[in-house]
Amino acid sequence: MEPTRIRPSLHFTADYWINDPCAPGYDSATGLYHVFYQCNPHGTEWGSMSWGHITSEDLISWTPSMRPALVPDQPYDHDGVFTGCMAPPTSSEQGPLKVVYSSVQNLPFHWSTLPYPRNAAGLAIAKSNDGGKTWTKCSENPSLMGEPKGIQVTGFRDPFLAEWHALHQLRGQKSLYGLVSGGIAGHGPTAFLYSVPHNNISEWQYLCPLVDMPARFQPSPKWSGNFGVNWECVNFLTLESESNSRVCLILGAEGDVEREHIRNFESSPQIAPRTVRSLLWMFGDLRVENNSARLDYTHGGYLDCGSLYAANSYFESWSKRHIMHAWIPEEDITASYAKDKGWNGALAIPRELFLLSVPNVTRALHGPLSEVASVARVTNGDGSATIQTLGIRPVKEIDQLRKRCGHVYQRQNISLPSSTAEATQTLCSASFSTWELEATISIDPSRCHELGFHIRHNSDMSSCTTITFSLQEETISVSKGRSTSDPNIRNCPEQGPFTLFYRASHLAVGSEDKLENLRIRVISDADVLEVFANDWFALTTTVYSPEYSSPTGISVFANGGQESAVFEEVNVWDGLSTARR
Repeated sequence: MEPTRIRPSLHFTADYWINDPCAPGYDSATGLYHVFYQCNPHGTEWGSMSWGHITSEDLISWTPSMRPALVPDQPYDHDGVFTGCMAPPTSSEQGPLKVVYSSVQNLPFHWSTLPYPRNAAGLAIAKSNDGGKTWTKCSENPSLMGEPKGIQVTGFRDPFLAEWHALHQLRGQKSLYGLVSGGIAGHGPTAFLYSVPHNNISEWQYLCPLVDMPARFQPSPKWSGNFGVNWECVNFLTLESESNSRVCLILGAEGDVEREHIRNFESSPQIAPRTVRSLLWMFGDLRVENNSARLDYTHGGYLDCGSLYAANSYFESWSKRHIMHAWIPEEDITASYAKDKGWNGALAIPRELFLLSVPNVTRALHGPLSEVASVARVTNGDGSATIQTLGIRPVKEIDQLRKRCGHVYQRQNISLPSSTAEATQTLCSASFSTWELEATISIDPSRCHELGFHIRHNSDMSSCTTITFSLQEETISVSKGRSTSDPNIRNCPEQGPFTLFYRASHLAVGSEDKLENLRIRVISDADVLEVFANDWFALTTTVYSPEYSSPTGISVFANGGQESAVFEEVNVWDGLSTARR
């Protein structure tokens, strides 16, 4: 059956190839959010890297500029305008908006084809005097010709520039700090740290590599991800919650080891293999020696367990939020399929990153907390721990779409498997290609093996996508084997580590620890699927389904002992796209 190619409506797409979001930020003078994105304005395959531009008043509805904001038209960037960032304001007074970008003048380059050509990519600045409507490249460009002298790099691109108060305090020198992502040949991935004066962002003074990490560092085979050989799009953040704070990096890791569920998937030979990379985060201890800074790894994990990549973030001062944008690649289709449908790539729904603290934790589903490398532990007096990890959730503005959706379905207290041995129960049939599901589920872990949702299914489940939480494996997965039989599409599954935590009960002496509920949120938008759980798990993928043109089923299921999972509350908001018409 030929797919009905309906565009995502909540996720931005363009009539050509798009990839990394660039220079996200908020302009208080106009009340507009800005996001740029790398693109090829001439087709649905990578090439002619330019910057598109979109703006929004609410982080929901985005207005695209009619033409690219930046194109490769100068000697220092003639091979591409690559990823970059929005510069912080130079003073309390409103001045021109400024962006910093990777100016590429010598393609090709790649971490795997050393030696990396010297000065292949530098840094350049563009500014706007009309609130972002038009952009002019600065006459002083380039700010940097290329990588630091005396270092053989594996990559050098994707500048990030911001205030970093934690480093201010340690160095005793107030300035902006810049990172350029990459790695050192024969050593490992890193981000190159620069000091940048507030009043002149074209002066980047090199300090040192921020992270000293061996190639393909992987503290935990299950929980942490592999940190690869070369880094892209590294951002620093200081996350705070009450009196606690953590220094965090978010990053794209290139050259890691492909995850088993992808490596073992048998794919059609007419579809190119996926790029081996991961979207990760790490906490670290920041220290300064001889005026050089170093961030030592302590904990880390997946920023997204699916195909999401090239995250870029900024701190919104008035709301005190770290807001992240990222790219949803389309590597599971042929080039001809992308060309026929008319777009390639999308931007994820904006997410908030924060420090998540969970008190009174005693253990995970299986094994001690010490084995979960993606959480930090602070031991309490009663032997329990307060755990801290990177919190991830859609920005709260997205909730506004629920108020104006086409239809709301609500169910409560569905116990599965039922007394009649029924393991699956239908919730509803979605009439729109864009909907959201949110559920709270209590689980008896001694009897329940797995649970989840069948979505986008027809009456006999011959066409279906399945979201599964496996208690035994401690994973959340998206299985797409029955989503379509089109040979132009690879139905590769997605999977990531996830567990639930037992928490100490203080209601009575001797009371047993209680397992927390699973709280899951699914946003389905045409070809795009985003899954969130318990504010610290995210998985993004593409699902190409032929069932958009007719109502598609949404069902719940559980396998194990009778009534071992209770779907206490399930809500489906169908037709979120109608809120933008």
